Amino acid sequence: MSTMTVGQQRSGSLDRLTAREMEIARLVRDGRTNRQIARALGLSTKTVEAHLSRIFAKLSIPSRTVLAVLVTTGDRMAA
Repeated sequence: MSTMTVGQQRSGSLDRLTAREMEIARLVRDGRTNRQIARALGLSTKTVEAHLSRIFAKLSIPSRTVLAVLVTTGDRMAA
């Protein structure tokens, strides 16, 4: 039986994200919209949406809110 919490297990799964996906995830955590993320990174909003879809699938999560919590938790654990 694992002694890690669900939050710890999920935050560890952030390692599966590419550098670009992690960059987008952190911008989501910061409260940026898809449009704002696209502008900041020089991407189209459709590309940002595609990245988010892949992030949600990789992490088996349903929403930006859950992503923001995971990134916040993961960043705290890495510090």
